[in-house]
Amino acid sequence: MRDLVQELVAHYADLRRQLTRDLRDPHYAADIAQSSFERVFAQATKSLGAARGTGAEVAAPDDAKDAGSGIESPRALLFRVARNLCIDDARRRKVAQEWVGTHAAIGTHLVAPSSEFILAQQRVLARVVETMEKLPPRRRQVFLLFRAYGHTRAEIAQQLDITEMAVAKHLLRATIDCSRVFAELRAELIEPQHVQNHAGFDTALAEDFS
Repeated sequence: MRDLVQELVAHYADLRRQLTRDLRDPHYAADIAQSSFERVFAQATKSLGAARGTGAEVAAPDDAKDAGSGIESPRALLFRVARNLCIDDARRRKVAQEWVGTHAAIGTHLVAPSSEFILAQQRVLARVVETMEKLPPRRRQVFLLFRAYGHTRAEIAQQLDITEMAVAKHLLRATIDCSRVFAELRAELIEPQHVQNHAGFDTALAEDFS
């Protein structure tokens, strides 16, 4: 385990530099690099614990092996996890952006100047993304499979081994969670006399998943 940690640390700086070049945002790159390190370390710790319980040697994950040699490659796993995190985060942001764009003006008239409105939308988008990240794991997984990957309810139910009714409930709860946050900020973008009650707003959003 100590050798693995040392190797991960040795490649951490390379990963962060690569992410900074690719993402052009050093703070975002640092977050992805840190999350990647934590995930790889957690995976290794879990594998080690399981091996100790059975008396078996720790097997390297497929992602951590060099193709053709079978030799463990923590660097390859670290970079692969980082790439997957970037892809997942991009999908979350795309879903949030489309969702905000679709529902931003439901029954409202925007009054803020375009520059102010853009800043306001960015705030809303950031909050919606944050809300998605804080959803319970299964709820977030169902929501992203439906919204980001375009799977049907039946496909999600089969993939996660749950009922379609459970899928529908997860989607509805995720929608309500996001809409509550959206509704809190929505009043800042519109004239007070045009603000609708939250119940009606939630209902309109829920129809998107019927």
